[in-house]
Amino acid sequence: MTSWQEVLHHPVLQLRGHSLDLLELLLGGLYAPAGGYCLPGRKPASWPAEPTLRVPAATARAALARDGLLLADPDGTPLARLAVDGTAAGAVEEDVYVSGTLVPLQPAEHGPFRRVRLTAPLAAQEVRGGDRAPLVVAAFAGIPSLEQLTRALVSARGGNLVLLAVADSDTARQEGTALLIESLEAVAAHVPGGRVRLLVVPAGDAARLLARLGADVFLDFTPGPQGGSPAAAGTGNSDGRGSPAGATRTRGLVVLFTGLSGSGKSTLAREVAERLQRADGRHTELLDGDDVRTLLSSGLGFSRADRELNVRRIGWVAARVAEAGGIALCAPIAPFESSRREVRAMASASSDFLLVHVSTPLAVCEERDRKGLYAKARAGLIPEFTGISSPYEEPGDADVVVDLAQTDVAEAAARLLDAVRRLGGRNPADAG
Repeated sequence: MTSWQEVLHHPVLQLRGHSLDLLELLLGGLYAPAGGYCLPGRKPASWPAEPTLRVPAATARAALARDGLLLADPDGTPLARLAVDGTAAGAVEEDVYVSGTLVPLQPAEHGPFRRVRLTAPLAAQEVRGGDRAPLVVAAFAGIPSLEQLTRALVSARGGNLVLLAVADSDTARQEGTALLIESLEAVAAHVPGGRVRLLVVPAGDAARLLARLGADVFLDFTPGPQGGSPAAAGTGNSDGRGSPAGATRTRGLVVLFTGLSGSGKSTLAREVAERLQRADGRHTELLDGDDVRTLLSSGLGFSRADRELNVRRIGWVAARVAEAGGIALCAPIAPFESSRREVRAMASASSDFLLVHVSTPLAVCEERDRKGLYAKARAGLIPEFTGISSPYEEPGDADVVVDLAQTDVAEAAARLLDAVRRLGGRNPADAG
């Protein structure tokens, strides 16, 4: 577990999109021997690429003063510490580039399709057969053709087969990637030892990274029959609104997850979102608490009034998504009964609503402390922290209650999809 006492006072930089995906690949070793960031134009000769990181000038100054910078995902979860050893001016006066070595803190949980995400050379992540059979990788950026699948299966005869979905930082979060992974998993299910992985690559780096996977046999189908973009791949039965052609429009749905920081709300919401994207025709939006605060509620603090306003804003946006026939999954802490009740009222006016209480106990949440927030709260660095110095009002009207200290995420997600079915929606199948 992270020793938060060592980094409590380090500045934190939240990454997203391309920058977050690049960090994971650096930590996983796919850019080895690069183990951090360099300044523009100063790439060490042995590095295969020039990874750079631009930060606000004030953040760079604080990092130099504290001998380190924490790099976090959009949830605010620190994934690595950067030992900053140099800076250089950026194109914008307010920003500077920083260089230094990365020290891993904890594995990522954010991002789509985490269960199949590939961030390291295959030799480090894939178990070969006892006879050292060759490792065969077939890479796809669009729905594969029968000819491509046949070539992959024939090449892997007697070997280990990895069907690799390849996407960039933007298309990885689109419906086409979900369809690609689903189609590859359907094939892998009939291949002994067959596995599916997803490689999310920074723009322009696909060829470089594919060459560094360490496969014995590599089949590159990434140009693909759909033009190379998973976003272009489809099933041919859509009417352009995310529902099967000719289907009757259904009511929308708002799902509000509430629970303490570290309870597993975001992890569960992401799992449910992935399953619904694959099994339900309605458009699905995930409104995570930390992510929304940086955009919709960036000017709000953490007083009770600001927290309630944050939840009401999330509820208003979610109600609009549902009003248009979509599904909105919201995962703030939402500690107060009054604002939860307001969200229920806003959503129920024109759509279905589910309140999910992720009831993981405080002691478990504090022990996990992936973001180091409990450590900061105990040290007095965060005032009015829910569960420590600010109350959490447990809901008495939750439609689903799950304790993620006792129930795994897959089982909890299946229970939630059952609750969606009972509302009379599209009858989404349990996607596994």
